[in-house]
Amino acid sequence: MDNDFIRVKSLEGELKLSQVKRRLGCTVTTKEIVLQKPHHSYHIKFEDILGIIPVELDAKQMVFHHQDERVIATFGSHYYRISANKIMIYNQSGKFERGQTDLIVPLSKKFMEYVSAYSKLTRIT
Repeated sequence: MDNDFIRVKSLEGELKLSQVKRRLGCTVTTKEIVLQKPHHSYHIKFEDILGIIPVELDAKQMVFHHQDERVIATFGSHYYRISANKIMIYNQSGKFERGQTDLIVPLSKKFMEYVSAYSKLTRIT
């Protein structure tokens, strides 16, 4: 776990998945999700989630030059907008509740499968 992540100690439910990818920590239990980035953690209970929808962001391209060859790399990910009635935000100053909020975060397919299985949200494919 990244030392800059602020831990959320009061998780409810049974832990199902916890992963760290590109300085973003994602945890899902049977009752909530926790998203962590350096110096901020977002704690969202399933009962407070209004919806989760896929979002397409412009993929950034990077151009590398290797000898006389030009290489273009595109880095993309599956991003989702999480809309919630309220979330808890943990930072270095403490714990704060925020009202209706939207977060856009990259989440893995496996993470979303667990969210779908344990939340009461209806999955539309």
